[in-house]
Amino acid sequence: MENEFDDDIEAGMTHGELSGSRLLMLSVVSATVYVVLSLLIYHFIHEKSIFTVFEHRMSFNLQFVTGIISGGIAAALVGFVILRHPVAGVLNDFYIVKAISEIRFNNFDRFQLSLFAGAGEELLFRGAIQPLLGIWITSIIFVGLHGYFKCKSAGHIIFGVLMFALSVLLGYIFREAGLIAAMTAHAAYDFIILRWMEARNTANEN
Repeated sequence: MENEFDDDIEAGMTHGELSGSRLLMLSVVSATVYVVLSLLIYHFIHEKSIFTVFEHRMSFNLQFVTGIISGGIAAALVGFVILRHPVAGVLNDFYIVKAISEIRFNNFDRFQLSLFAGAGEELLFRGAIQPLLGIWITSIIFVGLHGYFKCKSAGHIIFGVLMFALSVLLGYIFREAGLIAAMTAHAAYDFIILRWMEARNTANEN
């Protein structure tokens, strides 16, 4: 989920809940930034068209199905771990988790946020950066920029390792199944987790 989006969430929360139109605007702006950065990397470093990153032996439909299944499984595994001690008690210590948990999303909000985050972040990190730095270093950068590395307690460490493992998984999905598969897996994961977080917050309020 986008870092620029997270910064604007904090500002928006001081004025109440963000409107659907504002959320959409933030998603589009964030995704545009990722696309522009990817274009620059491909033009000046890779020195080839960015469209080559979409080329893969696996068909679009198969990539899409692979992404949906992978993202769903990843969300189920992550949800299983973070529901339990010691991770459950430290989730709100992570800024992105806390900020998003304070906003009420409808289905369209969840869909567009997941779509733009999945497409934009995977294009930049997996499509543009990973071929230069490899899966592991790219994942360290990805998780670090999201603020998931904390060493305050066992719960913080476990969550950070879990997010790192998720990023590595996306890296391997990109390498073995293609960029569309990685984008779809990321989007499916985000959508499910956003829905789960809202259900969790509703249950805690009752």
